[in-house]
Amino acid sequence: MNSQERLKEHLAAIVEDSNDAIVTKDLNSVIQTWNRGAERLFGFTAAEAIGRPITMIIPPDRLHEEDDIIAKLRRGERIQHFETMRQRKDGSLVPISLTISPVRDASGEVIGASKIARDISLQKEAAERQRMLLAEMRHRVGNCFAVAASLIAVTARQVETASELATLMQSRLLALSSAHKLAVTDPTAEASDSAALRDLVSAVVIPFSDGKIQQLDIEDVRISPDAITPLALVFHELCTNAIKYGALGQSDGFLSITAGRKGDRFVIDWQEFCRIDLSSTKGDGFGTSLCHDVVKHSLGGTISRHFEVTGMRARIDLDVSVLDA
Repeated sequence: MNSQERLKEHLAAIVEDSNDAIVTKDLNSVIQTWNRGAERLFGFTAAEAIGRPITMIIPPDRLHEEDDIIAKLRRGERIQHFETMRQRKDGSLVPISLTISPVRDASGEVIGASKIARDISLQKEAAERQRMLLAEMRHRVGNCFAVAASLIAVTARQVETASELATLMQSRLLALSSAHKLAVTDPTAEASDSAALRDLVSAVVIPFSDGKIQQLDIEDVRISPDAITPLALVFHELCTNAIKYGALGQSDGFLSITAGRKGDRFVIDWQEFCRIDLSSTKGDGFGTSLCHDVVKHSLGGTISRHFEVTGMRARIDLDVSVLDA
């Protein structure tokens, strides 16, 4: 075997063992080669794929992409890092980054293409998580300013001097800071111990309440470490909305919180008694959507809200097995 043949075998082995999907096709879009990376990514064996049209892995709504790709290849153009979606053998979709290069014969004429496809699912998931974190951060920062402004307005009605206002605001803001640490924990820290649900609710709600809690009747239950942060987030969101729009921001408003088991469910009722402008309750903001997602995905439950001119009731219906420590 001469050096040229050995080089070809070496290159073929590199292609075959690559983690990326490497595929070649002719200008009629018929698959010519299909490496192990392509088998892993798309689920088809080489025997199943070779000789079939490349469109077998292209979703119906993206078939136009192949026409554009072939047109560019005929012009001798290379396509780099083209992000798109492709379809696996089982019908599931996978986001990929494609690099496509023309393949030429000895005379330099384009006769096909080589494609390198890389699964970018993890990058897409990371980008989505970052987007959600940034959105939540903007929401939290905005909420902090709104809550501080509401607290100043509420507190100012209860005091007579600037000194009293400063002292009372300082104590409330420090209490809010403590509650905020429960609601937004360090994801890199070790899991905390279980906590009593009543203690968790008290730690988050009392800094906002200013004595407006008429009833706090919570069954004696300890909650798992995994449930602490999701529940703190939900109660924190209910409090910020209550102080901006509901019972905790009105001088004659008050709050009732009850919680207990009902079979294999654990139901928390949050009841605000206050004046409600029903015209302002249409649609869900980011915070409400966040609560729905947290309760559904982290606590195996649902959260619903009902508004009347005399107040608002939120019901959180949870899976006991997820909640229990």
